[in-house]
Amino acid sequence: MSYGKYKRAHLDETLPPPPPLTPAQRQRAAQMRDAWREAFGDDQLIRDLLDAGMIHGWRNVMSVTPIEDAPHGDA
Repeated sequence: MSYGKYKRAHLDETLPPPPPLTPAQRQRAAQMRDAWREAFGDDQLIRDLLDAGMIHGWRNVMSVTPIEDAPHGDA
C-alpha cells in the first residue's frame, strides 16, 4: 500500500537530528513497530512519513489502534 509522496511544507527547513535513544526508548519504538506490523502488515505509511521529514522514525509513533468495522445496524 502506498500513500504517495509527501512534500515538505517548507522545503528549506529540515528536522533537527534526534537525540540518541535510551534503551527504554529503543524498546518502546520496537514495540510500536511490532504492533504496527501486526495490525497493518509491512505498510509503507511510516516510511513515507520518514522520507517526507515528518517524523524521525518509530520513536515518533505514539500508539497503534486499528479501526475495526463496526456494524451499522443494517443486518
